[in-house]
Amino acid sequence: MKTYEQVDEYMQRIGLKYIKGSNEFITGLAVRTDKNYAMKIAEELNSRANRQNDSNMVFYKMKNESLVASIYISAAFDGGLFRHLGNLIIDKPDLFNGRIIDMACDCGIVTCFIAQQYPQCKITGVDVNSSAIENAKELAQKLGLSNVDFVCSDVYEYVAEEKADTVTSFRSLLDVTLAAVKDLPFFGEIKWREKQYCTAFEKYAKAIADNLKPDGRMLSVERYTADYGWLGWMLSLEEQGVYSIPEECQEMRASDISSVKDYTVTIAQKTGNKSTANDSYCNVLIRSFKSGTGYDGYMAEFALNQDADGEITYYDIFKGDKILHQFASAVAKSGKVMYYEASGNKKRIKYANIKKKEALDKDLEQKLQLYNTDEFSVKTYKIQRI
Repeated sequence: MKTYEQVDEYMQRIGLKYIKGSNEFITGLAVRTDKNYAMKIAEELNSRANRQNDSNMVFYKMKNESLVASIYISAAFDGGLFRHLGNLIIDKPDLFNGRIIDMACDCGIVTCFIAQQYPQCKITGVDVNSSAIENAKELAQKLGLSNVDFVCSDVYEYVAEEKADTVTSFRSLLDVTLAAVKDLPFFGEIKWREKQYCTAFEKYAKAIADNLKPDGRMLSVERYTADYGWLGWMLSLEEQGVYSIPEECQEMRASDISSVKDYTVTIAQKTGNKSTANDSYCNVLIRSFKSGTGYDGYMAEFALNQDADGEITYYDIFKGDKILHQFASAVAKSGKVMYYEASGNKKRIKYANIKKKEALDKDLEQKLQLYNTDEFSVKTYKIQRI
C-alpha cells in the first residue's frame, strides 16, 4: 500500500511503527516501559484471546498507563489501520472543515493527526477513559497543536456545546457497544440478524446524530463488516436521520501484528440524498460480485440475495433461542439452483445445474434429519430477496 508522505512522517514522529510479531512486541514493550508491565499486558491479551476476560475498560486502562505504552500497543494492533486511516483522512478534505468531534478517541492518535493535517478545523476528542484522555492531551502538547482539545466523557452522554460539521468514529463501534452485541448471532437471515445489530447500535448512532449540525456528516471506519453488523450500523444511523452515501462507502483491509483484518468505511449525512442503508450495502458489494460464482464468506450470503429469482427458502436450526446452523435454497436468475449453508463463522454457496436439483434436495433433507426434534427446532420459511 502506498502511504502519503504526511502519514509516514506523522507515524515516525510519534513512534507509531509496524511490529512484525508477538515476540518483538513484548520485547519492544519491555524496553519502552518495563518487564513487569510488558508481562501484565501479555497476560491480559492472552486472557482476552481465550475469552476469559472481555472487559474493554480494564484493557484500555492498562494500555494507557503511559503515552509511550499506549502508542506502542496501538502500533501492534492498529499500525496498518492507521496508515489506511491517514490516507483516507487526506483524501477527504471536505469532511474536515469547521467543527469536528472524534468519538471514543482513546489516546488521540488519529484525532491529533486530523488536527495537524487540517489546522483550520477545531476538533474535540471524546473518551470515557481518563488515562487515555490524559495521554491524548500529552500527545497534542508534544505536537504543538492548538486546535484540538479532549473531553473525558461516556460517548453516550456527551453533548457538545457546539454541534459538529463532522463526527468521526474510528474502530470504536465494537468497543463502545460490546455489552449490547455480546450475544447477537453472526449469521442468520440477513434482515432478522441485522435488525438486532441495528437495535444494539441505537444509542451510539443517536449520540452521533445528536452532536451533528443539521447539515453535518459522519465518517466511521469499523470492524463490523458485510459478514455481520455493518448493514445494521447503517440502518441504525438511518433511523436517527443520518443517511449513508452509497458511492462513498467502501471496504478496507489492514494488517495488524498477527493477521489481516477487514473494516468498513461509512460516510453519511443528515441532509441531501437520503439513500437507504441497503442501497449503500449493495452498492459496495456489487463492485466485486460475479453472478453464478460459488463464494465463501459474506459474498456467499450476498450472492444468495442478489442472484435469487424470487423467493428464497430458509431452514434455520435452533437450540433454544440460539441459531446453530442455516441452510437455504433458491433458483437463480440464470435458471441454476443455489444452495447456501452457514454455521459458526462460515458461509458458503454453490450453484448447480437444474438437473441436479432432486439429488441436492435429498442431500439437504438428510442434513436436516440429523437434528432431532427433542433437542433442536427447525424453522422453515420463504422470503423475497433483499
